[in-house]
Amino acid sequence: MKVLWGFFKKEIIGLLRDPILMIAVLIMPVVQMIVLSGAITFQADNLRLIMKNSPNDTVATDIYRNAIGSGFFVPAQTLYNEPAQAVQAGAADVAIVVPDGGLTRSLARGDAEIQILIDSMNILKAHSIEAYLRGIIGKTVAVATHADFNSPINFNVRVLFNPQLNTKFFMVPSMVSILVFLALLILISISITKEKEMGTMEMLISAPISKYDIILGKVIPYVLVSFVVMLSIVVVGMMAFSVPFVGSGVMFLLSFLIFCVPACGIGVWLATYTNTQQQAMLGLIIVAFLALMLSGAIISTENMPIVLRLISYINPLSHYSFLVRNIMLKGPDWLYFMRHAGMMLASGVVIWFFALRRWKMTL
Repeated sequence: MKVLWGFFKKEIIGLLRDPILMIAVLIMPVVQMIVLSGAITFQADNLRLIMKNSPNDTVATDIYRNAIGSGFFVPAQTLYNEPAQAVQAGAADVAIVVPDGGLTRSLARGDAEIQILIDSMNILKAHSIEAYLRGIIGKTVAVATHADFNSPINFNVRVLFNPQLNTKFFMVPSMVSILVFLALLILISISITKEKEMGTMEMLISAPISKYDIILGKVIPYVLVSFVVMLSIVVVGMMAFSVPFVGSGVMFLLSFLIFCVPACGIGVWLATYTNTQQQAMLGLIIVAFLALMLSGAIISTENMPIVLRLISYINPLSHYSFLVRNIMLKGPDWLYFMRHAGMMLASGVVIWFFALRRWKMTL
């Protein structure tokens, strides 16, 4: 019993003397619980809706007003005049197209048809959009025509970019961005921390080289390894699950290279706070888990509280996952690419600024 008590005291004292380990074990689980309880939700809200109709088309106007008033939809902020273009460009989640001459007239003629264009980049949202709109449109038309709920109106629903709503088409691009991020973080932070733990960092610091030489020597090899990881995942996804690749290969490569700027910066920055591989792994778990949950790669960010949405907006993994999914399934234009690439570069500059300030060339 005395031996067990001695080991118990030794481990508790060791834990109390390691502030990083204390924070990781005692404080971060509480922080993660608070953040993730507000972030993880499977209800689809804040769906961006665009509808082109005449002001004189009272039924269509009521449909749009009731959709926005339901709380499930918000107006799509876009410069595109055509609804289909807004969905194609990723500026809207769903577009409603009414018949020529207006929905009110077509209802009077008895040949009413309404077209719904759904962006299926996010499977959860795509499943919810049709159900929401069918209910809203059905009730609105029933009130306008004083008919039963099953009013004579035909729905022409087009699910774009993933017509079968295949979950694998959603998951494979997400896994590309997630695994590339994890590979960069793990390889870079563990490599640098291992040098500290083994004492070889002292030799590197005393050598006639700058800290930029050391950092680049630690980063570039693992960027190449992560590139191989990315290619292997894409090839396996295309061969095993028939995931399409309809975008530009050049754009895909540029997205990867730009994402490496903030991702490598996070790995280096994290390594400046850790002295052992155990500390590095705990830090990786915390950082990677929070970045993943607030990235939109798996869970939609539109439903999160405003504070978490702002964090996801500056999260480089968010922008990379959007780009990978859109390039593989949709093929976005260069304006869409520049918007997300610009955010990744901006966050990368800030991350590297703090990482380089933390890097010390003295023992």
